[in-house]
Amino acid sequence: MKRAVTLWSESGGVGKTTLATNTAAALGRRGADVLVVDLDPQLGSLTDHVGYGELKTGDRDHLGDVLLAEDGDASDLVVDAGAFDLIPSHEALANIESEMAARGTNLREFRLRSALAPLAAEYDYFLIDPPATLNVLVDNALVAARDVVIPIELTRKGSVSIDGLEDTLDSMQRGFQTFDEDFRLGIVAVVPNEVGDSNIYREVREQLEGEGKPVTPFGIRKRDVLKQAWQAQMDLFTFAESSETRELRDYEKDLLDQFEAVARIVEEGSVDAAATPEEVAR
Repeated sequence: MKRAVTLWSESGGVGKTTLATNTAAALGRRGADVLVVDLDPQLGSLTDHVGYGELKTGDRDHLGDVLLAEDGDASDLVVDAGAFDLIPSHEALANIESEMAARGTNLREFRLRSALAPLAAEYDYFLIDPPATLNVLVDNALVAARDVVIPIELTRKGSVSIDGLEDTLDSMQRGFQTFDEDFRLGIVAVVPNEVGDSNIYREVREQLEGEGKPVTPFGIRKRDVLKQAWQAQMDLFTFAESSETRELRDYEKDLLDQFEAVARIVEEGSVDAAATPEEVAR
């Protein structure tokens, strides 16, 4: 596959889906063809965020069917979400692990990668948004993308979660190398999200940087406008330009720069792509 990234954290409530939505929008606005795959069957997933929540229920073809099929092809599931295309989630994905076990599904962790293969020539970037809980959907996301961007809360709990994630990725890498000795999983960037002004934020950042973690030189601030964009079922870039919404306030505009910076990280495959003097100073 071309450049593919999974945005994942084992901790819920760290803004993973908001980060995925706005990173995809930033890439699309830069002229790239972007496909987002929503693997989260829960309410409040990326599919809901961009206004396709009705596709998550009902008796229709969905991603779960594709993952269960021997020669699944996700091409017919793609919908237009504005700056990017989307393969919507579906509530039936909540049962996919038990369904695969009941059917004796072979190589079940590789099903998404195979289902996206027919689309590889059509897109420059694939962004995958799985659930937080480690399960076969997360396995599929990591196998398909290989590179991971991790949103993190700058707290001691968030710091501990990074160590746990690294252990999980190392364990998964060793397991998948039994099928492919060249298989690698890598953390492209750790993105501090919903950042405030407390001393603990600075202390945890300094700790992570001291441990050599690929932390971005900026943190995405916690702003009410992100909730307002979600409620309007828009990415923040669309919200900022829409005649039906309010203008961004001066102190909110840095969010656009930060999502652009995450998009550059995805483009280049390295956190160093965001390290401009202006962003470091922020």
